[in-house]
Amino acid sequence: MVAKESRPVFQLSASLGCQWKNIERAHEQTVTAEADLLALLQRDVGDKFASEDANLVVFGSLGRGEWIDWLSDLDWTLLVDGQCKPGHFQIAQDIRDALKTVYQTTANGNKEYRFAAPGPTGTFGNMGFSHQLIHLIGGQEDTNKNMTQRILLLLESLPVSAVNAHERVLKSIIQRYLEEEPHLIKSGQIRYKVPRFLLNDIVRFWRTMAVDFASKQRDRGGDGWGLRNAKLRMSRKLIFVSGLLTCFSCNLEEKLQAKISTDERDIKTARSKNLAHLQDHILQYVRQTPLDIVAIAVKEYGINAAIAEKLFSAYDEFLGLVGDPEKRARLKSLRAEASRTDPIFSEVRAFSGRFSEALDEMFFSNGQLGPLTRKYGVF
Repeated sequence: MVAKESRPVFQLSASLGCQWKNIERAHEQTVTAEADLLALLQRDVGDKFASEDANLVVFGSLGRGEWIDWLSDLDWTLLVDGQCKPGHFQIAQDIRDALKTVYQTTANGNKEYRFAAPGPTGTFGNMGFSHQLIHLIGGQEDTNKNMTQRILLLLESLPVSAVNAHERVLKSIIQRYLEEEPHLIKSGQIRYKVPRFLLNDIVRFWRTMAVDFASKQRDRGGDGWGLRNAKLRMSRKLIFVSGLLTCFSCNLEEKLQAKISTDERDIKTARSKNLAHLQDHILQYVRQTPLDIVAIAVKEYGINAAIAEKLFSAYDEFLGLVGDPEKRARLKSLRAEASRTDPIFSEVRAFSGRFSEALDEMFFSNGQLGPLTRKYGVF
């Protein structure tokens, strides 16, 4: 995690004269958790979890810079990019065992883990392989698990040490999306197009999350409905928003447009150069957290200060609520049928409503984002 003063979200808060204390607290706890996790793994696993062909990568709240100590789950994958070796399975097992060594005992005698295991879906907490992530995009073999890992790798992942495999896989996934575009540049114009292949997969991811929410409701008999609903309204939506902005920036970023090659003598070379510039641009974007990507958009596209304050203040309230142990526990136990009269969920409805209103104003009323939203985000 980069230093606080380097993050666009805190530069924005300073320029607006706002203090988003829960976003600040989440950043501080993320920095501490990342350092402690690295020290733990180096002690119990050694350097095996970070090699030329494999990196430990974390997702979720730690990947977004929104860690809540002793409350957040740790979503992780041992990302393998190279020859698959029998020892990779043992490394993953050693990581699982190491994470179980940091816990506290509750009043009723149960163990409460600082780096709690991921959810039961099997998407995280094991090995992930670059071949599926890069080559199986769309089609029957692109499972929900594979698609989820790929999009989250782009939009909310953080390597825990060396970035060798993580960086290569990110570049390859972006290249794969871009190579499927027959034209990178708008016809008759010197401007990059919005990358539709990537955009469509990000939209697919968002819609799949919404559908899977209903599926989990059925599979789990209503358990955890309140917390999952709050996350869908806020943090899950934020991931989608950051993906939209990443794609739209390819068309709107003036510094990127200045790098376009229009050498008609060698169209193949020109396309190769343009693909490389576009790939690097997207890579630089996805290295940012979702909150930082939105903060960059606020500055770059002249988003009204009142809209920006409404959006980030609502998200700050969300982090404050899910970071409150009692309110979080209440949400986890809340079922859908009791939500209309529940005072805690009334808070969720209030700040998520403001969050959505701010996004509507940002994406539909802004002179730069509005036309792209209507053209690419709706139809």
